[in-house]
Amino acid sequence: MAPVRVLQVVPAMNAGGMENFIMNVYRAIDRQRVQFDFLYHFDTPCFFDEEILALGGRITKLSVRQDLNLPRYLRQLDEFFTARAGYQVLHGHYSGFGMFYNRAARRHGVPVRIGHSHNTASERSLVGLLDAGMSWFFNFDLTDRFACGQEAGKALFRGKPFVFLPNGVDAAAFAFDPARRQSMRAAFGFSPEHRVLGHVGRFTQQKNHAYLLEIFAALAARCPQARLLLVGAGPLEEETRRKAAALGLTDRIVFAGLRRDTAACYDAMDAFVLPSLFEGLPVTMVEAQAAGLPCFVSDRVDRTAGFCDGVRFLPLNDADAWAAALAGPLPGRNPRALEQVRAAHYDIVDTARWLQRFYLHAYGEDTP
Repeated sequence: MAPVRVLQVVPAMNAGGMENFIMNVYRAIDRQRVQFDFLYHFDTPCFFDEEILALGGRITKLSVRQDLNLPRYLRQLDEFFTARAGYQVLHGHYSGFGMFYNRAARRHGVPVRIGHSHNTASERSLVGLLDAGMSWFFNFDLTDRFACGQEAGKALFRGKPFVFLPNGVDAAAFAFDPARRQSMRAAFGFSPEHRVLGHVGRFTQQKNHAYLLEIFAALAARCPQARLLLVGAGPLEEETRRKAAALGLTDRIVFAGLRRDTAACYDAMDAFVLPSLFEGLPVTMVEAQAAGLPCFVSDRVDRTAGFCDGVRFLPLNDADAWAAALAGPLPGRNPRALEQVRAAHYDIVDTARWLQRFYLHAYGEDTP
């Protein structure tokens, strides 16, 4: 029997928390029973394209986020759902254009239309403000609502009931590996005495790299052996590099770029730092906890994200307080990390199993 196909609607599939969550589910789900198709809103090559195709997914790319041609986009949606008739489930991860694709899906007979909230706010840019305004209409034409955290669900769904769905990761893959740590630290040029702080995330306003550099500058003044490992890419990377140079920190920071070996990158770190301006429930924080790292996190992040030992929340108005905390004795690797991640149901096995049952039920199939 052919697998049922579920349509995942996204802006695009570049590296990011939402995209990593979708791929974590996709890798863990039984693809003999459930397959994913993807509808993008950018017509551009993306980080996960090759893997999606290798896993059996189909990708359709629309260009509305580039050309802003709304009449053309609406025609393309009608053409898409006409050509791909038979979907029972649409899983929408993009709230900004949801009022258009959910309506088109309803008119074309897609009975289950999920809206999934992955964040608590939008960036204060023109595009971010437009997306936030359009997201007010995301609630229309939805049959089901999922959220990565309570605050994310409240922010987007505004009083409507929703299901909390943990941002699961492959917990075993992120378990600390001493040999991998030694290899990665050597590859990045870190010596045993270096205190390596790490951050994984896109270079965007939300992730607050400018403040991260302020924290690190204050720490470096106290701790000459401090080093900073930045994993990711994004529109503010060059600006961050310039600020690092202006602060005289270039030789203490490694810009590692986009990588597929993030588990090994966590092994190279001594602490994970996340000074975000806002978050839903960050996948990278789940990964860092699975790796057993002590985590120093902005108090703007939902506190339910800290479910393992060694998580500390700090305010964003005192970089010296962050530096003092990071300069002090750091907890060692959490020996109960894997156990605690699984107990909190953040192992992707649990998330994928729940979603698979939901999808199959929508197609009228009994699930074990």
